Amino acid sequence: MLDRRPPLPWQEERFARLSARFANATFPTALLLVGPEGVGKRQLGDALVGSAYCLQRGPDGSACGDCHGCHQLAAGSHPDLVICKPAEGKQSITVDVIREFSRKLYLTPQTSAGRIGYMPHADLMNVNAANALLKTLEEPPASAHLILIADRPAHLPATIRSRCEQVRAVVQSTEQSRQWLDQEFADLPESLRETLVTQPLLAATAQGFAQQDTAIRKQLESVWAQQRDPVLAAADIDDEALSRLSRVMHACILDRLRGQVGAVASASSRAAMQRLTDANAAALHLIETSQANLRLLAETQLIEWARAGRQIMRDEHLDGER
Repeated sequence: MLDRRPPLPWQEERFARLSARFANATFPTALLLVGPEGVGKRQLGDALVGSAYCLQRGPDGSACGDCHGCHQLAAGSHPDLVICKPAEGKQSITVDVIREFSRKLYLTPQTSAGRIGYMPHADLMNVNAANALLKTLEEPPASAHLILIADRPAHLPATIRSRCEQVRAVVQSTEQSRQWLDQEFADLPESLRETLVTQPLLAATAQGFAQQDTAIRKQLESVWAQQRDPVLAAADIDDEALSRLSRVMHACILDRLRGQVGAVASASSRAAMQRLTDANAAALHLIETSQANLRLLAETQLIEWARAGRQIMRDEHLDGER
């Protein structure tokens, strides 16, 4: 199903320029939209498809949303639109998918706009699939256009890229993205906002991660202070946040190494922090290299975290009595 929202503010000029090429019959046989994740390439591509099949386009090329062509797109039943994506349950686009995609492109179009082959995730093609698509690009059907989108264009063979007209759909005006972030994510921390001005659509994910990290830090503080059983604390961490525990703990370890365990720390405190650091490093390695049991790994880490907190608080208490 296509996204019927208009292009984002920083894509509007790009959309107007490209959609005008549909109207004057100069749209490229194959267009490749590239840029990092979170810049709105998919929304731009969807809008271009909508513009191509709309029967009553606006002055800026935008689809009206009310004509027969727009209704067909909204229902997912437009006869000339061919969308290419991984088969159900697959992570990559295979050669069989591309062969069927190409076969449909060569069918006689039912509208004057012709057929559009749309690949929202072109960089998911495997090698054989890319080679199959290359044959279509070398001898393209006369009445069809292709719109490819890629977060990682380097994953596409150079032969594919060279046969497409590439457009970098990036955020050129950070002022526009800042204003959009202010409107859509008013409570986003300023430090996080500045990291997202060139990839603003990642704000929702980043905000969710920030909330997860805050909740994890609260659990860590209570376990460190011996106010919470580590196993029970691990059970309270949401499933989707478990993979972030090791990274948040790593940041907390660095904070404590800088602020609490300095050169005057006792040998037992330094040893406790070293054990904690080693356990955290092992956990990070496990997460990156294997399918670890994250819940069990969280329990193990939090038990070591509680042990380190208990040792260091004991040493600090003894030091305060001297």
